[in-house]
Amino acid sequence: MKDTSGKYYGKSQHSRVKQKDNFYINNPVSADSIAAHLCEGWNNNYILEINPGPGNLSRAILRLGIPHLRVFEKNEEFLLQLRDISKEHSNLEIIEDDFFSLPSIERASDYTSKNDVTSFFHNVPQLSWKDGVPFKIFSVIYSKKSIKFLRFLLAALSKRVSVFSYGRCELFFLLPQLEYSYLTAEPKENFALYRWSTVLYKIFFEIKYFDKFTLDIISPTPSFSSKEKKNGYLYLVKLTPRLDLFSSLVRDNKLQDFYFFIKHNLNRRSGLVIPVMEGWVPLCGPRLIKEGMNVFTRFGDLSPEQLLMLFNQFSSWPEYEESIFQLSMKKFQMRRASGPFDEDENL
Repeated sequence: MKDTSGKYYGKSQHSRVKQKDNFYINNPVSADSIAAHLCEGWNNNYILEINPGPGNLSRAILRLGIPHLRVFEKNEEFLLQLRDISKEHSNLEIIEDDFFSLPSIERASDYTSKNDVTSFFHNVPQLSWKDGVPFKIFSVIYSKKSIKFLRFLLAALSKRVSVFSYGRCELFFLLPQLEYSYLTAEPKENFALYRWSTVLYKIFFEIKYFDKFTLDIISPTPSFSSKEKKNGYLYLVKLTPRLDLFSSLVRDNKLQDFYFFIKHNLNRRSGLVIPVMEGWVPLCGPRLIKEGMNVFTRFGDLSPEQLLMLFNQFSSWPEYEESIFQLSMKKFQMRRASGPFDEDENL
């Protein structure tokens, strides 16, 4: 393993990477298109590329003059090609590790004095929330492991930890059609696709769509049915954490409370708002009826903005701090701290 002044860091024992866990861009023309969006207006700081494979996108990024590109690749098949690229470009660093293992690595670090992610973020600037973007991340999202990583990011953002401890990093993802449907779903038009992750995406991030691509631009060849092959696309999006996320958006900066409120209530979208809320604060129904709800209003009927308003109202009540909600949230947080990261019914 080279030291921090070197070109690349050696292999980690953190995880075994299955080939189908990690997808990369195989098409140079598509790589150029993605790189143009990723690098636009970016002439300082780092881009972190997850699973570059043989480096098609890496080359496209480097051709655009980006000063610092750090790639994360653990597949031996591609390391020789990436090292050849690094000989031509001194601004390319190779980390021989799996970025999608970040949740388990950080969890293990909580129980030891060893910090195993030092190389991941070495020399990356740590900015205050209002001081701009410290780095950009790009990844193809297609495997279950990568979707699970997205769910981890939602939880991490609520606590402002992990990648978000460095500031408002921008996330560029190539999303499969189903995940893009979750991202863009609306309660009235797409009730079946409207999930807890939908709400948190829309409340936590500014979302920008760039382009869509056919599935054949990624490798390994995805496994899909004939219908998916016919209709499936990959959608390039940018997720930027909201500037007001930790100031005025959620009442009293109760982001972790809000995260649990949404995850708990949107796991079962058909749950009725008033009975659930009265289970936490007895006889609160009349307060909610004054806000336009009725006994048949479901959590899945409410838009992200309405759910945020509901939580902000709920957390302002004098009963909030002593409510059963608090006990439920603490039990949830204890389970999360002692077990593997969230399993998601969407996976």
